[in-house]
Amino acid sequence: MTLEQRCYRTLIVSSNENFIKEIGSLLSVESHHKESASSASQARRMLLENVYDFVIVNAPLTDEFGTRLCTDAGSNNSTVTVLFTANDVYEEVYDKVAVRGVFVIHKPTSGSVISQALSLLVSARERLRTVEKRAGKAESKIAEIRVVNKAKWFLIDHEDMSEADAHQYIEKAAMDAGITKVQAAQMIIEKYG
Repeated sequence: MTLEQRCYRTLIVSSNENFIKEIGSLLSVESHHKESASSASQARRMLLENVYDFVIVNAPLTDEFGTRLCTDAGSNNSTVTVLFTANDVYEEVYDKVAVRGVFVIHKPTSGSVISQALSLLVSARERLRTVEKRAGKAESKIAEIRVVNKAKWFLIDHEDMSEADAHQYIEKAAMDAGITKVQAAQMIIEKYG
């Protein structure tokens, strides 16, 4: 799937309606499903109900500055967060949140800088998507290894096999039945479990 075919769910959080409109106008209608919130508490409710690819916060908000909202939203490893903050507090804010993966942009800024930043956010989100896929495959492989190891221990305990013999037994059972090692291991677990 190319980037043009992706649709990113984007939450824009700002107490300033003009900021929401300006950011919204820079996000293409085809590739961004845009929602907005006017406060951190409203954004948190929305974050409980939905998973967003991007959370864009214009600090300060009416009920908090916005750093905590960004770090909380970014704790979901699939969400990329960006915080717009005043130039005079930029360094302090950056030092607090950059280590938590939050992108920080000083304001005032130009539309071209914002457009570039949004492009960088897309790149970061796609990188996260790649990492998520790899992590999912690794977790799946670990789960399979656990099932096979559990079956081996049942064979070791109940059939007095060595670990190598138990492994070979599971492989042969899978081959003979035309099933995967995991399926063969699950059958052994059901038999002895």
